[in-house]
Amino acid sequence: MKLTPDREAEVIATMERYAEAYKKKDITTLSEIFAPDITGFGSGPDEIIGNHRDFIRQIRRDITQADILAVVFSDQKIFGDGRVAWATSESTMTFTVNGSKKETLCGRSTMVLRDTGNRWLIEQLHFSLPYGGQAEGQSFPGA
Repeated sequence: MKLTPDREAEVIATMERYAEAYKKKDITTLSEIFAPDITGFGSGPDEIIGNHRDFIRQIRRDITQADILAVVFSDQKIFGDGRVAWATSESTMTFTVNGSKKETLCGRSTMVLRDTGNRWLIEQLHFSLPYGGQAEGQSFPGA
């Protein structure tokens, strides 16, 4: 089910607020836009978020390990039903580690958001990277 254009714009604004706060290492804003019961996964094997405390711990780890130069959500697909929205997007993050040359992660994100009546909160987050050992057009590695 498609959201109205205004509601879709609100969801996109929340995603952009997340991207900007992540880039600025703004833990206060990130804490405000993610739900207390946030769950999700990052791209690393140990990046498992079971609650808000896990989320903040992961964000603190991220921002101490790299300087984030840009976070871009593109090719967004946003749908919803009532007070819940779900979004998929291509996700590009440009960063440096210890002053190294710029690097870019090109991944994929999914989010589930809930409208509290006055703002959208991100309830679920998943960021992944396409598996490099799998050839285009194949469903499994080695096929």
